[in-house]
Amino acid sequence: MTPKATYPGFEHEAYDLKKYIEASGLFSILLQCGAIIHYKPACAADFRAWLSSHNIDSVNKQKVH
Repeated sequence: MTPKATYPGFEHEAYDLKKYIEASGLFSILLQCGAIIHYKPACAADFRAWLSSHNIDSVNKQKVH
């Protein structure tokens, strides 16, 4: 099953998003066009899971070499 391209209450579709960073439930999101938006969902864990289901990376993730 393919995850929904939109998240309830969020105006952008998954393909518009590039990366995000989260602090205290507030998401700062880099769009593909280069703009940065901010979004505070009712449930940060659900929104984070939605981002993950669409392979949107957190800038907090660091690769171990």
